[in-house]
Amino acid sequence: MSQINISVIWLNYNSMKYLNVAKESLKSIYISTIPLELVIVDNNSTDGSFDEIVLYANRFREKDFRIKVIRLNKNIGYTGGNNIGYLNSDPKAKYVAFVNNDLILYEDSLERIIRYLDKHKDAGITQGVIYNIDGKRIDNVGFMCTETLLGIPIKDLPNEPFHVTYASGAYMVVKKELLLRLKVPFDWDGFMYFDDMPLGFKAWHAGFKVTSLPISAGRHLGGASGGLVSEKTIYYMYRGWGIMIEVSNTRFNKQLKSLFIKNLPIVHGVGNPRLIEAALKGFMDGLRLGNEKRKQGYSLNIYSAPLITRYNLLSLLFPNRLIS
Repeated sequence: MSQINISVIWLNYNSMKYLNVAKESLKSIYISTIPLELVIVDNNSTDGSFDEIVLYANRFREKDFRIKVIRLNKNIGYTGGNNIGYLNSDPKAKYVAFVNNDLILYEDSLERIIRYLDKHKDAGITQGVIYNIDGKRIDNVGFMCTETLLGIPIKDLPNEPFHVTYASGAYMVVKKELLLRLKVPFDWDGFMYFDDMPLGFKAWHAGFKVTSLPISAGRHLGGASGGLVSEKTIYYMYRGWGIMIEVSNTRFNKQLKSLFIKNLPIVHGVGNPRLIEAALKGFMDGLRLGNEKRKQGYSLNIYSAPLITRYNLLSLLFPNRLIS
């Protein structure tokens, strides 16, 4: 087998309801022309999808395509599952790609992203243009963050590579050199919605750039694991925001805390008290966890990364993670 150049971490959790998309995702990785290994991590799926995924993936066990399968005994979220995948990946691989199980790669996208990373030594994380699942609309081309910690997805097709605050956790390629400095890519207690944004800030603080390329990278179903608007999604979204407020050095720290309590989430909360309750509980749990992390010396320097100020006032008036 040729020297592995990249390890692809592919996290599965209860994908039976979109199994055809998950299989297409695996197939799109398989047809890559570069030597790679696929690390499949299952987050204790309970819907039978694990067996289906392994059976399908075993069809790809051939030359220049190494497969590792790890089944966890509990669901430790996006952050924990991907950390486990990274820690069990080939130590000699130069790059690590994180690919959601509901994202289908476009042909040659991995190769083109790696070529860019090879040529640009200061690039640490790179993504391309991610479309929605039917390929008709742009899902994102990376994200820009405000000082009020609102992540704004970029939806304009770029003409040339440009820098972003952070790359999409749905499909990004990270240089191993950066990951070795960080020990693991994500925070173990992040679970989800405290994942790709903190990684972006850490990369910039470590002297690595986060870049988006004008290439078609993949098609993304989106919301597959947590649900687009569910109590679980709302809870972890606001929990992540609470952690970010506590551990980051945003100059709007005090305003964000006080305004949130006075102005509960409104976009999806109206008419659904359970969503409001989930948001409030998530936010308060995030503040507590962030405070604990800060006392242990954890911090994120947001001002080391490119930011935008356009939505600062809007975020202060409506401190809502769903406003984007």
